[in-house]
Amino acid sequence: MDNWFKDYPDIIKSGISMNEPNEIIPIYNGVFKLIQDQNQVDIVGQINFIWFPDSGAHFTGEVKESSLDVVRLFKDTEKFKLLIEELEFGECLITKTSFGDGITIGGSLIKTAVKGDKSIPVSKVRFSIPNFKDFFGLSVRDGSWSGKNRIKFENDDYLIIIDKRRDFKEAKESLSSKGGYLNLWNGELIKKKGNIVFDHLEDVQHCFSTFLSFLNGRRCSLLFKQGFHENEIVWTDYSDYFVDIYKFVPSWPQSHSIKGLEELWKIFSNLWNNEDDKDFLVTVIHWYVEANSHSAFSEGSIIMTQTGLELIYNWLLIEKQKLLVGKDAENISASNKIRLLLSHLKVNFDFPSSFTQLKGMPDMIDAPDAFVQIRNAIVHSQEEKRKKLSKMHYMAKYDALQLGLWYMELSLLRILEFDGVYHNRCIRGVYSSQCDVKVPWTKDGN
Repeated sequence: MDNWFKDYPDIIKSGISMNEPNEIIPIYNGVFKLIQDQNQVDIVGQINFIWFPDSGAHFTGEVKESSLDVVRLFKDTEKFKLLIEELEFGECLITKTSFGDGITIGGSLIKTAVKGDKSIPVSKVRFSIPNFKDFFGLSVRDGSWSGKNRIKFENDDYLIIIDKRRDFKEAKESLSSKGGYLNLWNGELIKKKGNIVFDHLEDVQHCFSTFLSFLNGRRCSLLFKQGFHENEIVWTDYSDYFVDIYKFVPSWPQSHSIKGLEELWKIFSNLWNNEDDKDFLVTVIHWYVEANSHSAFSEGSIIMTQTGLELIYNWLLIEKQKLLVGKDAENISASNKIRLLLSHLKVNFDFPSSFTQLKGMPDMIDAPDAFVQIRNAIVHSQEEKRKKLSKMHYMAKYDALQLGLWYMELSLLRILEFDGVYHNRCIRGVYSSQCDVKVPWTKDGN
């Protein structure tokens, strides 16, 4: 039976396994050192990556040889360097100290936490991605099992492959039930020319994680990176890169499909190479995922969405396309800025047919006007606007948020030259696939 799948590549598996959400990941157990200037203290204890209450590498242990000088050191100093087997693991803070028969301490790592020798250039890097959504991709195998679990992302410099875990469905159900964090995808990063230097990975990671967050609708990142040299793991990165706690949110990719994603990545990573464009992508996707996560409820998320749309208008229509120049670009009303943006996207100004509460509000010219009026009622706190807001149906505010997020998604897809099918959050069908439509700027757009 294995011969049926002999041409399929093997599924990528992480060296850092997680069977259950929020599982503690052991890093080291034994003697490690804390160093501050000329002072060195040996600790017998353990280091683990934990998720709650603060995710990251944390340690506990007992001082091997206590003395008055050590007591003074821990009372006077918070920040130390932590060494494992004579190699620096990272800088840490002492968060708790107990003095009795011996000295018991606990602490957490700051920023970088790498076990092993990160000065060695590596041929490939493996990693995990917690809380990333489902896609049906390319075929992979695991013995006699096969599944459509792979997505490939390639540009001029790197090949990045990610595979969802074989038991993705069960793992996702467990994550949905318990909440928190669980590694759902594993991946591999290979540089096309030369080896990978650890210090050069930060920008690649930031770029790809930002891109994945745009696909996911929530922040996600590469965690537990492992550098391989001659097929041996030479370092493992336990640094705490930001990942949003699990929560279901809608996002723009069509139901499970990977079509067009690799081309989207190429455009995204090319834009990233320009510092101004990189700053735009980081900022606008920040506003997008915050608003999409409903982190400030509908009212606050509408304000974030308006901020994102204002940024897109200025970057795309004014700075890049120079549609307006001088004071005219600044003096135009917020609703007209959105109308200009929608014209560029070939989207009409009508209300989505299912947005009955929003459409039924009085004195609204069109959908952009409704969005801006609701935003203004939230931001400007005059008595009349407060009364208007208090009488507003909650679904009108929710629909306004979805409208603004839809405008943001389409704008970013147009900037990234996407020409395929996307999930339109403003269509409310019985089945998710009913909401998958072509982008409006194509000749056969819906």
